[in-house]
Amino acid sequence: MRGVVRSVYFEVASTINSPMEINPRDPVDVPEHLAQTAAPRRLEDRLAFLQIDDADRARLEKLAPLLNAQASDFVETFYEHLFRFEETARFLQDPDLVARLKASQQEHLESMLHAKWDGEFAARRFRVGDAHAQVGISPEIFLGAFSQYLQFCIRHLAAEYDEPARECAEHVLSLQKAVFLDIGLTLEAYFSQATQSLRQALDLLYRANADLRQFAHLTSHDLKTPLATVANLCDEALDEFRDEMPEEASRLIEAARNRTFRMSQTIDELLRSTMSLHTEQAQSELSSAKAMSEAIERVRPLLKKRTIQLTVPDALPHVMGDYARLTEVFYNLLSNAIKFIDKPKGRIEIGYTIRDHECIISIADNGPGIPAEELERVFVPFRRLPHHRDIPGSGLGLYFTKAMVELQNGRVWVESQPGEGSCFYVLLKLAAVNDPMQDEQDAR
Repeated sequence: MRGVVRSVYFEVASTINSPMEINPRDPVDVPEHLAQTAAPRRLEDRLAFLQIDDADRARLEKLAPLLNAQASDFVETFYEHLFRFEETARFLQDPDLVARLKASQQEHLESMLHAKWDGEFAARRFRVGDAHAQVGISPEIFLGAFSQYLQFCIRHLAAEYDEPARECAEHVLSLQKAVFLDIGLTLEAYFSQATQSLRQALDLLYRANADLRQFAHLTSHDLKTPLATVANLCDEALDEFRDEMPEEASRLIEAARNRTFRMSQTIDELLRSTMSLHTEQAQSELSSAKAMSEAIERVRPLLKKRTIQLTVPDALPHVMGDYARLTEVFYNLLSNAIKFIDKPKGRIEIGYTIRDHECIISIADNGPGIPAEELERVFVPFRRLPHHRDIPGSGLGLYFTKAMVELQNGRVWVESQPGEGSCFYVLLKLAAVNDPMQDEQDAR
């Protein structure tokens, strides 16, 4: 298929606009978008750089009748090659189209040996490269075609010329210079088009990121406003009615207020983490025990409501990462386990292993498990298992979990036995120094 597209591009390029009359000492006239993304070398500079002189022009003019007489043979051979492959042959079913493509390609190759290196020649090559880029043909296809053409020409030269090797080599070198001039002109236009497309994509990405950052700030504000209201109401209730309410009620209101403050801090931390998403940051040493403890506090009401037994090790090691992101990772995995446990006596067990300079933290549950064919797909956005469709959720939790772990130069995966449960693993780089006593204190 690539060969077909390449030939189509020759036909398209040969009919784009009309040849442009340009002084060879002036910069090459090219499509407007090329002029905006590149400053093409003047044609005379290209000729000088490739050391193309009048002697090369004379040799090529001498070669032109011989090689151009064989151009049609080359085109036929090239298309026989295309017809050998099903993926290309099936696009060449129309005889009229094939005839036009062959004629356009032959005209392109013949003009290369005319040695008329003027503004019109350069402009046509730029239009060829531009068309090449616009239809999405990769450069190796173009270079491969020229490679075949050189091999074809050299074989015919070796067969036709009965002269000293040095003189034959001079002819081959002149031919090579002409081919590389053609390639240079065409590929400069190709990469100019690609550069413009890349700049447009980067501009769109920058604007999209700016919009996302603004959205994150607005969302953060909108989330924190009701939290502040709840915290104020808790404070008012305690100030006005603390002496009149039972001690347990007072304790619950204080707990609600504290968790509201902590949630507001979490939003700030996640916002800062999001703002740094596209900037390179050094990983910092942090306590995975503290991150896990905070995540557990956030899911504790759910654990009590579902009467799920949670087992936590006495200590968890210090790792390299981002505290807010790691806390959110643990929260997502814990809340996911709580949500899907389907047994009357639910269990979640947290553990870890250390190997070399890495730490693997595990969160295992005795839920329904995940079929083997779905283990990789659980991290795909909006992907939900068929038997989970009735359980509320967006299908984004594990997707974001994977993204946040990878942003910390880590890895996350899952192992599971259907009917017995699942175990999610988070691999992170181990911190340089780990104090077992401090790790145990952090885990409390």
